[in-house]
Amino acid sequence: MYLFRAPNCTYYTRICLPKPLRDRGFPFDLKISLLTKSRSIAVIRNFDIAPALKKLINSVSLIANCEDFKRAVDQMVDAIRQKFETNAVLAEGCCNKIPLRSQNANNKQHVDSNLKLITLADALAKFIESKNKEQIRPLTVQQLKQRSGHFINSTQLGIVAEITSAHALIYRDLLLTEGRSYKTNKEYLAAISQFFRWCCLMQYTAVNPFNDIKLSNHAVAGPDSARQRWQPNELKQLFKSSAFKARDSELKWVTLLMLYHGLRPSEACQLLVKDITEHEGVLCLRVTNEGCEQRVKNASSVRLVPLHPKMTELGFNHYVRTLKDNHQIQLFSYRPDNENADWSRQYCQAFGRLQTKIGMKAGERPTAYSFRHTFIDEMKQLEIDENIVAELVGHANNKITFGRYGKKYKILLLKQHMDRIDYVADFIEKP
Repeated sequence: MYLFRAPNCTYYTRICLPKPLRDRGFPFDLKISLLTKSRSIAVIRNFDIAPALKKLINSVSLIANCEDFKRAVDQMVDAIRQKFETNAVLAEGCCNKIPLRSQNANNKQHVDSNLKLITLADALAKFIESKNKEQIRPLTVQQLKQRSGHFINSTQLGIVAEITSAHALIYRDLLLTEGRSYKTNKEYLAAISQFFRWCCLMQYTAVNPFNDIKLSNHAVAGPDSARQRWQPNELKQLFKSSAFKARDSELKWVTLLMLYHGLRPSEACQLLVKDITEHEGVLCLRVTNEGCEQRVKNASSVRLVPLHPKMTELGFNHYVRTLKDNHQIQLFSYRPDNENADWSRQYCQAFGRLQTKIGMKAGERPTAYSFRHTFIDEMKQLEIDENIVAELVGHANNKITFGRYGKKYKILLLKQHMDRIDYVADFIEKP
């Protein structure tokens, strides 16, 4: 006995009949339309329909036949529906297995008057205000606003409840003509779908029109078109260049932290001196959001990463010790920048200019973020278990056994796998 939503988004009460009745030719189940596409309304109506149906099913005698039972169901449902609000109508194409006299396939759909009428622009403003209170990264909130706004600007309609799946499909086709990548188009659809899910919860609309709007599978990028990694010759070109050698030690250390630990640029740039800490006898990097203005992408990003032995060889321990002796707080001088409070913006801009200076063309070169992909790919080629890699780089484990019930790996085990990373990079010099 539960609520069931049909493909046309109309809600039904569904109850399976007992096997003895099914053996006598009765239907497998009853699906009774609740005459609404609003879940909140359907839940209330289900409280009336479900117990009455259950009582009727339990009262069926051994001599009753299926046709008498159907008529009894019709009469009971008709009586209960008289109490339903008159503004709710049955959607077309209903699929009750037992026909009910009160169903009318010619009834027209219209917006449920219980919905709160609000414009798309006002709803978006409230949505963004709500997201700002969730301690989500400013950049993420800005992307949600920009991508949802892109849809709003593309439609002639102004009221949230007026948007249908047809408008969503037209918008998807528009995205496909504007020259973005498959991944970016997918992110646009995800953002606007998230906006409409929030609108459903706020009762601005009965359904999310983007629920079934997908991109074609053939548009999915293959593994060879994933984000670019650094190839050995590119690493050599970078680290042997006079331009890199002339840069300050901070840019060099951030680069090495990403290359040897798979850190995101912002994770490396925001590190505190105290985030270089010993745990169970192993020197580690602590990626956290505990410090002033420190941010992480999600809960899985908070982690301990064993320090790679190459960092000790290059003098990183001495660099950290010097900062401690001078009572420094931040490991580097980078600070959150622009309206998105982006810790890595200054570093990435400087690194991009450096790449241009040594002949790496924009659009054809790996980026600062590609160091993370390089680290992950190296671990993949070493056939290191994906669960180990996920914990080292701060990815969520979606598998129920390890993800929900598994505990963190022991730091010594993580270190064993971390130490296997070797770029055979004799050209990397001490910063």
